[in-house]
Amino acid sequence: MLHIDLKYINMISHRLDRFKRKDDYLFNFRCPICGDSQTKKNKARGYIYKKKNDMFYKCHNCGAGTTFGGLLKIVDSLLYPQYVMERYSEGVAGPRANKEPDFKFEQPDFSGVKTSRLIDNIMDRVDKLHEQCELNDSNHIAVDYCKKRKIPKEKWDRLYHIEDISKIHQLAPKYKDRIKTTEPRLAIPFFDREGKMTAISLRDYGNNPLKYILVKMNENSSTIYGLDVINYNEPVKIVEGPLDSLFLDNAIACAGTSFNKIESLNLPEDRVIIVDNQPKNKEVCNIIHNLIKAGEKVVIWPEDVEQKDINDMILADVDVENLISNNVFHKLEAELRFTNWRKC
Repeated sequence: MLHIDLKYINMISHRLDRFKRKDDYLFNFRCPICGDSQTKKNKARGYIYKKKNDMFYKCHNCGAGTTFGGLLKIVDSLLYPQYVMERYSEGVAGPRANKEPDFKFEQPDFSGVKTSRLIDNIMDRVDKLHEQCELNDSNHIAVDYCKKRKIPKEKWDRLYHIEDISKIHQLAPKYKDRIKTTEPRLAIPFFDREGKMTAISLRDYGNNPLKYILVKMNENSSTIYGLDVINYNEPVKIVEGPLDSLFLDNAIACAGTSFNKIESLNLPEDRVIIVDNQPKNKEVCNIIHNLIKAGEKVVIWPEDVEQKDINDMILADVDVENLISNNVFHKLEAELRFTNWRKC
C-alpha cells in the first residue's frame, strides 16, 4: 500500500519543517517529535523511508522510530483515522469488506530510542561538548581534536566522545571481554540507509599504534560510513576514512580499502573512488589499478600534492573539492595518468 503512504506523506509535507524528497521512497525533514537540533535550525535528521512494502520513520537526533502511521498519528491525529480506513478498504476484499476496522490507538514503537539512550549513557556528542566548553570557558579533548583536524563544525553532531571504551559492550555485548582498556576515544557511529546503527569506529586521540578500533553490531553489519546521509540521486564520492568523508559533499567511506563493498549498494554510476595519495605503496597502487580495470572512475593525485590523505590536505589549506573535480579519470586516460603517478 505504498501509494497510500505516499499520498499521506504529501498531505502532511507542508507541516514538516525543511521537508525534502531525497529519493523515490526517502524523505527528510526536522523531527516533529524532538524538534531536532535546537542550536542549528538547518539540521534535518528525521527520515521517512521504505522497508519492504511499507514506509517507516526514524530520527537520527533522538532515535525515535515508528511506522509512517505512527508518525502521522503524532503530526495529525485527525487525519490518522482516515489513513487507517483507506488502507483497510484497499487491503480487504470480499465478504469482509464492510467490516469496521478496529482502531487501536497504541503508542508508536520507539524501540530505536533504546539505542539512542545507550549511546547517550556512555558517550557525549561533540557538538554538545563544544556548547558546554563555550559556556564554561573550558576545553575538552574531543573538541580540541576536532578543531585541530579542522573537521567542519556542522559535522560535529555526527561524532561522539567515549571516556571509557571498555563500556562499548553496552552497545555491542560481544565485545565485553574483547576491549578491556579504559582509554578515551573519538567515537564515529555508522548507520545503514534505513538509519539502523551497524558499527562504531573508535579513533585514538594520540599516537597509539592501534589508531582505530572498529566495533560491529553483528558479524554481518555494514561497515560503510555515511549511507544514512548521502543523496542517492547525486554523484557520490567514496573515500577510505570516515573523517575524510566529512570534508566532502555527498561522500561515504569504506573504513579501509575494501572498495568492493560498494558493489551491493546500488550507487549511481556517476561516482568516483578516492584512494589515499601513496604512489610508493604497492598495495595502494594495486588497488587503484584494479579499480581502473573494473571501469571505476578514480582520482589520480597530481605529482605536486605531497599530503597522504584528505584531512592532511585540508590542514595544508588545499582546496580539496576543486582538486578532486579536476583529477577524476576513467578508462584509458586513468591508465595513462596512473602509470605516471605510481612510484613502485
